[in-house]
Amino acid sequence: MKAKYIIFICALCIMISGCEDLLFDNKNPDKASKITPELGLPVLIFYSAQTNYDHAEYGIYLSQALTTGGRSQEGAYGYKSGWQLLTMNRHPQWRRHFYDIGANAEEVMKAAEESGAKNVILIARTIRLMSTQLTTDVFGDMPLTEAYKSNSPKYDTQESIYQWMLQEADELIGLYNNPQWRDAVSNVSITTKMDRIYSGDLNKWKQFTIALKARILLRKLPNWENTPAVCDLIINTVDAVLADWTEPTYTYDNKGGTSNCPWGPSQPIINSWESRGNLLDKAIVSKYFCKNIMGVYDNYHAQNGASEDPRLEKMMTRRAGPVSDPSPRFRYLENNIGMPLTYQEKNYPDLFSGPYAKNDGYIPLMTKEELLLMKAEATYWKGDKISARELTIEAAQISMDRFKVTNVRAKTYYFTGTYKEKYFPEGTAFTIGHVMRQKYVCMYMQPEQWNDMRRYCYSNNNNLTYDGAVVYPDLRRPYNLYEPYWMRDKNPDGTTKEVWIQRINYDPETEEKYNRPELERLGAFRSADWLKKPMIWAIYTDARK
Repeated sequence: MKAKYIIFICALCIMISGCEDLLFDNKNPDKASKITPELGLPVLIFYSAQTNYDHAEYGIYLSQALTTGGRSQEGAYGYKSGWQLLTMNRHPQWRRHFYDIGANAEEVMKAAEESGAKNVILIARTIRLMSTQLTTDVFGDMPLTEAYKSNSPKYDTQESIYQWMLQEADELIGLYNNPQWRDAVSNVSITTKMDRIYSGDLNKWKQFTIALKARILLRKLPNWENTPAVCDLIINTVDAVLADWTEPTYTYDNKGGTSNCPWGPSQPIINSWESRGNLLDKAIVSKYFCKNIMGVYDNYHAQNGASEDPRLEKMMTRRAGPVSDPSPRFRYLENNIGMPLTYQEKNYPDLFSGPYAKNDGYIPLMTKEELLLMKAEATYWKGDKISARELTIEAAQISMDRFKVTNVRAKTYYFTGTYKEKYFPEGTAFTIGHVMRQKYVCMYMQPEQWNDMRRYCYSNNNNLTYDGAVVYPDLRRPYNLYEPYWMRDKNPDGTTKEVWIQRINYDPETEEKYNRPELERLGAFRSADWLKKPMIWAIYTDARK
């Protein structure tokens, strides 16, 4: 299994811009002599960005920011329709972690250990740590201690995986600070072609590792271990990151194929059989995101813009409707309700806008906005609403800059004028909902958008409040959910119970074939009930309600 992926690394390097010079001269030009740190690292860097896309592409629909023009209960992309995920033949997140990142990282680290390239080991372990959290956060229990030892390894509990991740983060931070690792004479020279994120700068990779630790700790909030001590730990960890932060971004070259951003209009698919294209040309912005979160106006204002939140028209572009409704507008749909008969996808906003959804766009592994909002959340739960509000405003302002919002009038209305009381009220009126709704906007096209929504248990009209507040007002489940899975749960009075999707089923192409006993032990084998089981960090508690 591993040998196959070593060969795959070498083949992929030919495709990825910047890797060409790393290949050996071989008698057979189609084969590499062996894996080396210099050859393997660029591929791990590439996949660190790709796995973030994989998770965000699912999450942008599951968090109900986008929908489609159809209304089917079933489809090839179950997360875009009726949450019928069990018939999908593959989920790229699983394979991306265990094979494209995990198995390759194992081989790269072995080669780096043999050559003494400790700097490569540190970067590879950091990427593996990031990928581990992304993966357990959508699947739950999964192989860790026995991964790669057999085709049917046992699954570790999600709680033990979180314990390992915190230990791994602390150990990595210590090694980054250790001169025997950081300054080892046997370390290889890492060029920008090898590391398109930080060019081998170990201090920057260390800061990103500390940021990962903060994200891991954040899972303690609001349900798992919401204590002042945990809040302090999150705040101090974020402060340590922000003291010297450079955003980890993978920027694409726009030279075709895998050199194009996966969010861009060329819609590249990596290793075709295991990936999902973005299909933003067929996606439609949801009513929840467009109206309830961004406050789109019924009519475009020449001076004020398209919406209360001026980022909307930088995230997407309004388009004309059919003959009966020709004016350019930001049209939207309820999730999975379907388009009116006379409308087509081209009548809804063009989503290929903003810094990510371009062929030469970029994918950030983490943003400054996310860090600030982590701190805002922890500060809020510690009882300091004033600081939480200030941090939330700062994150929103940075997000405005990211999306290149230049309408000063609209920004003034948003932060200090007409809409201040709606988005950033002062005093006791400021709730955790204001923090998390702002983060929902800032995490557009980022994996944390769905993770956050699940952490706060889809708090809407389901009577799950936090500190007495509804976090996501007016959020409702999509229409036309797959009836056998999602419409059979009943309340005592006979009404349908509002059960929400909590996780993705394990990859059918590997786990159902090679590890079925473990799935059956967990109760996860072809079980829709497994999709409804909350993560350990999403079991509802609110001591302050």
